[in-house]
Amino acid sequence: MALILTVDDEPDVLFLLRVIFERAGHRVMEAPHGQAALEAIQDQRPDVIVTDLMMPVMDGRELLENLKADPDTASIPVLMLTANPNGALGADVVMRKPFSNTEIVESVEALASGS
Repeated sequence: MALILTVDDEPDVLFLLRVIFERAGHRVMEAPHGQAALEAIQDQRPDVIVTDLMMPVMDGRELLENLKADPDTASIPVLMLTANPNGALGADVVMRKPFSNTEIVESVEALASGS
């Protein structure tokens, strides 16, 4: 069972991701933007971060830059969800929206296991 931090400004997407990952046996933390995600990581370190690219306050690209710049968070794998994969450079996995439930669970589980 992995702890997954989902980051998206759309409450419906956060809800959908929570249902998908909890049904697969994982625990889920949520954040509405990158800044909130960085704050959440201070309390509990996730095994994988699933983030949207386009968000207010701090977008997925800025979140990724902050994570990679900090030695304490640089090794956390990141799956970037986006309609525009060209802007997701540096993510461990980039997945287009809309996504397949099976594919996102398999990708996150592979990232969590280090494979």
